[in-house]
Amino acid sequence: MIKNSSRIIWPMLALLLLLASFILAQAQESIFTETFDDAELPGWELTPNAAVEDGVLRIEGEGYAFLSASRADHTIVLRLKPEGDGSIEIRYRMSEAGMYIVRLTPTETQILKDVGGIQNPLVSAQAGAPAMQWLQVQITIAGSQQHIILDGVVDVTVTDDEPLPAGGLMLHVFGDAIGEFDDLTLNPGGDLPPAGEDVSVDALTWVRTGGPPGGIGYDIRYNFDNPDIWYVTDLYGGVHISTDNGLTWSPSNTGIPRQSGASGDAIPIFSLTVDPHDPQIVWAGTDPTGHIYKSTDGGVTWTQKDNGVTIQHDGLSIRGFTVDPRSSLIVYAMAETWKIDNIQHGGIVYKTTDGGENWQILWDGGIPSSLARYMWINPQDPDILYVSTGIFDRGAVGTALDWETNPDPFGGLGILKSTDGGQTWRVLNEDNGLGNLYIGSLFMHPEDPDILLAAAGVTVPEAAGQRFAAEGHSPLGIYRTTDGGENWTQVLEAAPDRISEVFLSVELCPSDPNIAYAGSDSAFYRSEDAGISWTLVSGGTTWGPSGGIGGFPIDLQCDPRDVNRIFANNYKGGNYLSEDGGQTWTNASTGYTGAQVISVTVDPSNPARVYSVGRNGAWRSDDGGRTWYGIINLSEGQFPSPEWVGLALDPAISDRILLGGDGIFESLDGGKSWKVHILPPQFGPFPAVIVFAPSDRMYVYAGAGSHNTMIHPDAFEGAGLMASRDGGATWINIAGEQFKDGAVVGLAVAPDDAQVVYAATQMGLFMTTDGGATWSSPDELPEQTAVRSVAIDPRNSQKVLAGVDTAGLYVSTDGGTSWSQVSAGLELIGSYRSIVFDPTNSQIVYLGDLYSGVYRSTDGGLTWLKINNGLSTRAVTNLSLSSDGDHLYAATNGEGVFRLDLNGQPPAPAPDLEPAAPTTTSTTSGASSPTPEQISEPGICGSVLLLPLFIFGVVWLRGSSRKDNKSRRKGAQRR
Repeated sequence: MIKNSSRIIWPMLALLLLLASFILAQAQESIFTETFDDAELPGWELTPNAAVEDGVLRIEGEGYAFLSASRADHTIVLRLKPEGDGSIEIRYRMSEAGMYIVRLTPTETQILKDVGGIQNPLVSAQAGAPAMQWLQVQITIAGSQQHIILDGVVDVTVTDDEPLPAGGLMLHVFGDAIGEFDDLTLNPGGDLPPAGEDVSVDALTWVRTGGPPGGIGYDIRYNFDNPDIWYVTDLYGGVHISTDNGLTWSPSNTGIPRQSGASGDAIPIFSLTVDPHDPQIVWAGTDPTGHIYKSTDGGVTWTQKDNGVTIQHDGLSIRGFTVDPRSSLIVYAMAETWKIDNIQHGGIVYKTTDGGENWQILWDGGIPSSLARYMWINPQDPDILYVSTGIFDRGAVGTALDWETNPDPFGGLGILKSTDGGQTWRVLNEDNGLGNLYIGSLFMHPEDPDILLAAAGVTVPEAAGQRFAAEGHSPLGIYRTTDGGENWTQVLEAAPDRISEVFLSVELCPSDPNIAYAGSDSAFYRSEDAGISWTLVSGGTTWGPSGGIGGFPIDLQCDPRDVNRIFANNYKGGNYLSEDGGQTWTNASTGYTGAQVISVTVDPSNPARVYSVGRNGAWRSDDGGRTWYGIINLSEGQFPSPEWVGLALDPAISDRILLGGDGIFESLDGGKSWKVHILPPQFGPFPAVIVFAPSDRMYVYAGAGSHNTMIHPDAFEGAGLMASRDGGATWINIAGEQFKDGAVVGLAVAPDDAQVVYAATQMGLFMTTDGGATWSSPDELPEQTAVRSVAIDPRNSQKVLAGVDTAGLYVSTDGGTSWSQVSAGLELIGSYRSIVFDPTNSQIVYLGDLYSGVYRSTDGGLTWLKINNGLSTRAVTNLSLSSDGDHLYAATNGEGVFRLDLNGQPPAPAPDLEPAAPTTTSTTSGASSPTPEQISEPGICGSVLLLPLFIFGVVWLRGSSRKDNKSRRKGAQRR
């Protein structure tokens, strides 16, 4: 027995030790990390212009750093920040056989394969590494496949049928660029998981829901050869194209880099025009970056064409294009230039005669003057040009519309006219019969170029409206000329009960110019005699689909085949369609959104039911964001203001909603009907954030702010903090003296005490332990620095996280007495707008930043990792996590709502509830659940793997020893 046991034991031990050694060896080479804290950088080969400075590797142009460690399948993760002109390259698998290259410029990412010095491009993406921003790059190499992610903006997979062997890594900088590098990690193994396999949350992809509808829409056009093809533009979402007659839309911005917004992700396309000579040629212009893009394939791809167009002041907005009736080579671009310091505006007209290769200024009104929007050219005499100037919310002359210092709505410039091709201009104004000179829209009769219609409108203060009422006349409305602009007659003005109505757009139908349409902020009109007389066909209080905001119809377009079919693209509110001459409307925004969403809230009882609130109103989805319908019923006059902000769901009563507006609006049926509760004095303009106390839902708190406060980096509008002790029915102001005049943008109530509240305010962080009777402010946070967000651990009321604007994230573990800054993995200059603890595991925390997207922590907020894969707009304003911890929703400033399915599956649709607005349509991009893609997990310490084997061996040996001893005793007894 002893011999037999020994024969078994020692080979087994040897096998265990061999296995443990193998695992230990694998684990020991599992992860290579380089934080660049050691100036010597052992193992690296550096050029003289590459060195470690302040814990960062800095490489100047034409310099490099080379790491010779040979690796094949692995994942490279590092942070980099470029500056200057040039490119940055990450070279890997470098050997005598060749290398792979990820080449980054400010506008493009290229992946190349270099063999024998010949570089062959494998793939490229029209998004790059913007200057002076820290970005995270991840490269996963798995056999013939490579997966490259650039900060959640670029996400491409490359397949090379002849993969290069293992090799070293080089960080290389070219041209006049300078590159800074930090936090390099090399994880072994790069296997991409098969579809459907469970993967790390970091490998999941955000789903762009394509809604809710809204944004800053501008133009809508159609293809002259195929009117089933339509185009819409948006200040944040860029160009969207429909190929099914305007019913569904898809983004089409290849070649137009993301270039604006707080996070630099917005595609700010204002104007778009289709060339009537060749509809494959499409022109698009940006705001405020002043770029012009041209497409020669119907808007599929774009090329920048703005040589000669320069930003002379602080910004340039390309407001419109017109193609000369004689040639596609002759194009005019109308624009606005402006200064930030005193908000002065001016107008410019550019002209190209070589198809956009070069542009020259044709008219420059200077600052102050008036922006230029539409140009019309007399086709019978192309030297006769008309240009409309001004728009409803831009001061045409002098400063912006500051009615407190200048309550005169009769500023502006009017309409420019030239009879010599733009060499000289004169102004058509009051002397020609125009009663208001903010001409937001201009349209020429397609058969008689001497007939033009103009929409004159501007937002006016209450005092101006009272003056209009006293005079019994409003100069805002539609004007008409029959003699080429020499004389204008007002043919439409607002009714006395809406005397200050803002007219924005006017359109003659190309197939029957007797049919005309005009739109305002509150009504829609139709003419059947080419604009001589008008009939109100919808609106009065508002217009558009029930449950949504009609918005400001900044541009109209008749279907060339049906005069009763007309689109309105709205300055906010989405793209709307009428098929009965403007009497009724449906939301035609499926897949098209540029929505500036202020808050998003997921129903605690069902992760598929989610509410969003923003400049486009309040919306609800019952299927995880695939379809949306409005819940505000403006047409019924229930809401006096379209600028909502805070929304909260009663944790105990399903479908009970509190919504912030000019009051606190309450619904008991998920948004189908509402009643209003009055705000207390010295509070306003709107409740920006509303929260129920977790321990007692009768306690509700709300902070004051505005839509600008919640979606812009530096805006603070609002004052007050109010509380309710009866579940939201009545309210009192409880703002402390220290912050009574400041915006309150974040609130957190202790999970076990309804009177312990933290308020994130414009003036800093404040805390009360008695429901707002007294307030204190922590000494260890930066003084007089805005705090944008605050959250309390739902399982530990002593642990608090606070996001301090431009100063970082702070944590307290003693109920707010002392604080320490946490920064690992975070962008320190962030504006952290939302902090969410996982209700199932408070060690998991999510953080939303207006500048850099979403972060996740698995250690209670001490360290963070970006989770931006698929989050094409990283300007995150709010987060909401489902009660099961499986579905995270992100509100963005410019691309609506995104959803991250942490379990890899979309939420099951909520039970049917009859919608408040049954006529609205879906606004989904058609996105299904994301396809998992691997991001390597952290390596495992070899000793951890060895320990269970060691324990197993000891236990097995002790068991074997006991058996042998027992056998010996039994043998001795037998003998």
